[in-house]
Amino acid sequence: MILKKTLFILSFISCLLFNVKMVSQESNYDLIKKELTIEQSGLLQKEQELLKSNREVFKSSLTKEQLAILQDKNMSKDEIRNRLTATFSLEQKNMVQNQQIRLRNTREHFRKSLTGEQRKMLKERIDKIRNTKDRGELKDGPRNQGNNGRKERNRGN
Repeated sequence: MILKKTLFILSFISCLLFNVKMVSQESNYDLIKKELTIEQSGLLQKEQELLKSNREVFKSSLTKEQLAILQDKNMSKDEIRNRLTATFSLEQKNMVQNQQIRLRNTREHFRKSLTGEQRKMLKERIDKIRNTKDRGELKDGPRNQGNNGRKERNRGN
């Protein structure tokens, strides 16, 4: 009798934990994607595939020196970006520029395809994300406004 109760409780708890884990895996992106039309989700899918292929072509065009810059762990991301862009060939610059133009056009086309309800739903979800309590806070607490108008970290001193 005790064995049956124990097995039942364990199976019940495992079912609960499994279901909670499955629900928690749904991201905001997945929730938003459910609200899109077939054409809109097709456009996003096509653009994601094109982005991946363009990224692979760009990566294959990098020289050994450029790859060495990317793998240098002693520099910040901004320094890496600046040094890397300074070494781009004309072809690589054109690839980056064309990709940026394509992304802008895709965003604009996607925005135009949204219905009023979709715009309202997206705006509400974005506002909800922006208004969450701990968004943008750092380990040492929230940022304070500095003298130059930019946010500065609260050092606690």
